[in-house]
Amino acid sequence: MDALSLHARHLPSLLGTDAPTLVVLHGLLGSSDNWQTLGKRYAEHHNVWMLDARNHGRSPHHPVHSYEAMAADVVRFLDAQGLERVSLLGHSMGGKTVLTLAQTHPERLDKLVVADIAARAYTPHHGPIFEALEGVKLAEASAREDVEAHLVAALNDDRVLVPFLMKGLHRRKEGGFAWRFNVPVLHGALDRIVGAVEVGMNTLPTLVVRGSQSPYVSDDDLRELEGAFMQLDHHTVAGAGHWLHAEAPDEFFKVTADFLA
Repeated sequence: MDALSLHARHLPSLLGTDAPTLVVLHGLLGSSDNWQTLGKRYAEHHNVWMLDARNHGRSPHHPVHSYEAMAADVVRFLDAQGLERVSLLGHSMGGKTVLTLAQTHPERLDKLVVADIAARAYTPHHGPIFEALEGVKLAEASAREDVEAHLVAALNDDRVLVPFLMKGLHRRKEGGFAWRFNVPVLHGALDRIVGAVEVGMNTLPTLVVRGSQSPYVSDDDLRELEGAFMQLDHHTVAGAGHWLHAEAPDEFFKVTADFLA
């Protein structure tokens, strides 16, 4: 399995090069752009790297999309940057990548933050989103508003989901628009993306942050993770859903920054 060279955004710490390193991994259909605001806040005390996962953002596209592959990509990035040990923060798909790395490369990790995801398999529910993305006639769109109107009509959403998806749209130099995320490969890999990841016993300090209005992390999920992660803590953000870092950024930052410190 070939590891890819990921696109990364670097925010040097205000404390200099001796500050600890934090690597941030986004969720499905996201990118490092989603973490720019919080990344600047983390950079007060950490050297921050925000990665675009394979088939997302400005990272290469590849026909293989699995957690093993994404974990290998992160390790290749750490090796390329000469980073021996780092803390990891991952949301959703990125959180499952963090859990995978805790299993495969615990010696490269310091502290872990897993945002609103558990190790178990989930029922696929992203089908309508991918159908909406695939239904956009990008070649015929003359403006971003044309694409946005199609998504709003197809998904009956104009507040959270559509603006999030629109961040992945870019205008091509040769004309027209394209998605930065690899829609056909990700659609085909949905069963693997929502599938379970293996977790084993370890002593890595780990924080699980969940939204009280999100169905992704139940009390049973926390008990399962506590059985594997001997130094696990958790925090519930009241009133927040799955995008808790965007819905309650101040609370999310405080609890995660305190843990990382």
